[in-house]
Amino acid sequence: MSLTTPARTKSGSKLLALTLAVGLLAGPIAVDAAPAEAATKKCSATMSIKKPRQYSNTSVKVSKVGSKAKVTTIAHYKTTKTKKKATASKKGKASLKYYISGATPGKKVSVTVTAKKGKTTWKCSTSFKPKKK
Repeated sequence: MSLTTPARTKSGSKLLALTLAVGLLAGPIAVDAAPAEAATKKCSATMSIKKPRQYSNTSVKVSKVGSKAKVTTIAHYKTTKTKKKATASKKGKASLKYYISGATPGKKVSVTVTAKKGKTTWKCSTSFKPKKK
């Protein structure tokens, strides 16, 4: 084994030297890297009425987002989803009204909130429970 080890080392060294030489002749290698994503920040969301009656309105009150950020809310009902969009005020607040219709009484409706401005994203959530008319 000691007789073959130097041969392997010698050919391995030549291969390494050849690889390095080719790399140097080719010039610098540019590697495309994805730009770093901005961290997601927390916002604040509350419902104007936590237990609205069927066929009434309640609003999602959003705050702590960037000035003029684009706000999207999605209410996750038992069988459907309803999306609303708005632009936050200069103070970073928005209010989005939802008509409850015949939503299942007692079934919690989760509302997810996403706000975006430039590379910054804010996320938060809230919920409400419809009650009988």
